[in-house]
Amino acid sequence: MFAITVTTISYSNDGFNKNPVFLNLLVVVAFASCIIRHINYYKLTKKIY
Repeated sequence: MFAITVTTISYSNDGFNKNPVFLNLLVVVAFASCIIRHINYYKLTKKIY
């Protein structure tokens, strides 16, 4: 889902440089939350999803 969103943003707006700063910040926060969730899941179950 994240990869589709990033690809759509980059193709529709000719890259991230023309996007508002807030939108770029939201993409970074979404990516960070995914990484944190994966790390927490691994710590609890010792499995990778």
